[in-house]
Amino acid sequence: MTDVESAREDLAYLKTVVGGGDSGEVWRFTGRMFAAGGLLYGLQCLFHGAQILGFNPPGPVTLLFVFGPTAVFLVYLTVAIIRAGTALKPQGTTGRAVTAFFSATGMINLVLLVIFLPPYLQSGDFRVWLFYPAVVFAVLGGAWYAAWQLRRRLWMLGTALGWLVSAALMGLTRGQPVYLVICGLCLFLFLMLPGIVMARSKGA
Repeated sequence: MTDVESAREDLAYLKTVVGGGDSGEVWRFTGRMFAAGGLLYGLQCLFHGAQILGFNPPGPVTLLFVFGPTAVFLVYLTVAIIRAGTALKPQGTTGRAVTAFFSATGMINLVLLVIFLPPYLQSGDFRVWLFYPAVVFAVLGGAWYAAWQLRRRLWMLGTALGWLVSAALMGLTRGQPVYLVICGLCLFLFLMLPGIVMARSKGA
């Protein structure tokens, strides 16, 4: 075997290890979840923002937007997991790393929920609770920035900056009607749209 042939085989092996190609169904699955969550919860935020501005819908409509998005998302998630089965396994080091970032982000969000929910329930001050979404958005921005560092795709950097800027704006407008508008638009632009891109892509 010549040195050139050996080098080519080594390069092919490295590409396999790094995972530059298809990172598996898990990437597309995550994209579908992002797209569904961004759409459902974005609509929910905009609905509540309209309520703050004076929109007064019938009670059943309000209940639909309060509980409906979570119910629909959980059903969609359950069906998607059942259909995907064992296919939800990232391939390659990069694919696993990107998946790990978002998995860790989900765990952090649960911890943040434990941090912010008790003070809100004890004080009854809704302004305390409004810190939670802003901090979650900042964490998501960090996860997307880490993904961009690995893959160097411009849309990932744009998504990261979108989450971070939105988190800062939500912190500055906490308690104001525009807070929910920013939240809703952020979910559409930086959760739903990237989710669509991920769902249609070949992998991480």
